Amino acid sequence: MNPYVPDSDGSYLYYDSDYPWPADLAADATLHASAARQGILHDVAHYAGLTQELAGLLGRAPRVLEMACGTGRLSIPMARAGATVTGVDASAAMLAGLARRLGQETPEVASRVVAVPGDLLDLDLPFKQHDLVVMGFNIMMLIADFDSQITALERARDHLAPGGVLALDVVNPLVMPLGATAAPEVSYTRLNPHTGNIYTKFALVGTLDDRQVQRNHGWYDEVMPGGIIRRTHYHFDWRPLFRYELELMLRLVGVGIVRVDGDFQGSPFEAGSGKIVMVARKL
Repeated sequence: MNPYVPDSDGSYLYYDSDYPWPADLAADATLHASAARQGILHDVAHYAGLTQELAGLLGRAPRVLEMACGTGRLSIPMARAGATVTGVDASAAMLAGLARRLGQETPEVASRVVAVPGDLLDLDLPFKQHDLVVMGFNIMMLIADFDSQITALERARDHLAPGGVLALDVVNPLVMPLGATAAPEVSYTRLNPHTGNIYTKFALVGTLDDRQVQRNHGWYDEVMPGGIIRRTHYHFDWRPLFRYELELMLRLVGVGIVRVDGDFQGSPFEAGSGKIVMVARKL
């Protein structure tokens, strides 16, 4: 998330219900449509599958770094798949959520995840020989500045072993609304797992500006006991990345493209693809 967004922002407070885990999706089919729109319906299987592929190639547990790990929606499944995972995030609220989630895992899985507070742009971990660095769920877009995006890729490269794999995904800008919304739109109504209350998310986006940056903002209306509505606002910026712009960035920092897909199931990238899913290798 953007460095200026506080932990009190609605984006953090409703994170776990906004972005369901595979178990949530399996239990509630009504979540599938919104998860598909968000581009997270199959991302967990994709990244866990990459760790398993690497384990087969290496003959040992892969060493994985997830940049902006959040509450562990990707980190924990990768650890379940046998990887040792270092999850870095700048948000204390996200890392607290990760700790809660790890408390629900077996000791074996929990022991394979190490949480590290830190800014991705200043990342300088003692261990820099990771087999896989993951920048999942649009994190490159959420670093909403061109030079900072380059810096983030440099930090990712620096923490890869020679020949190590960098995996990332972003929304395909060719299918995004790049103009401002005229009025708030209802994203969905669902249950807040932390409170048990129903909430509705209202969203707006701004126009893509000359820096290629777009503002996302809105609010959450949660129905509290007694029928009182509690409103919590959110806001963040992102900088959409086009396919060949991202490829050039990776080449610039010394990372070669292995493949580019249009979704997490290996479909070829096309203009109408919902995602840009990239796998690259440190040269």
